[in-house]
Amino acid sequence: MSQSETTEERFPDVLFYNALLTEVQENVKIGPGTRVGSMTIIHKNASIGSGTTIGSHCNICECVIGDNVSIQTGCHITRGVTVEDDVFIGPQVVTLNDKLKGGPMVYPYIERGAKIGGGSRILPGVRVGANAVVGAGSVVTRDVPPGALVVGNPARVRSDGQDRQAQKSP
Repeated sequence: MSQSETTEERFPDVLFYNALLTEVQENVKIGPGTRVGSMTIIHKNASIGSGTTIGSHCNICECVIGDNVSIQTGCHITRGVTVEDDVFIGPQVVTLNDKLKGGPMVYPYIERGAKIGGGSRILPGVRVGANAVVGAGSVVTRDVPPGALVVGNPARVRSDGQDRQAQKSP
């Protein structure tokens, strides 16, 4: 990356809402068709897939984000997080990687198709299963099974997803 190269020149297939108000650090990968909002920081070594939307005022640390992910305004995706394809992350969601007890950091993992409601907190080491739904404002302290609906503080399973699957079947 040369000092005179602009963000838009570095990523010609990415739409920056306002590239002058967006910081993209070194060694970042962003797939084509991705959109990035104003006042967002994408830290070094982050990898973001194709067709992803990242809202304004986000802090995207060194992490892996898949294809067709929607990260709404004001989110903090901490270092080490993996977000698989087709995930929705509502506004003001925060992921955490440090248990504050010493020892190694542990990273949240969000599987394909999960939906995280706005204002939720995903604690260190938590795995949100494929197609799971986390209700708005939830504090997720333990793994969420695939397809489950969890809500509350701490988040508790309200539906295992079987009833939602039955509604979709003919």
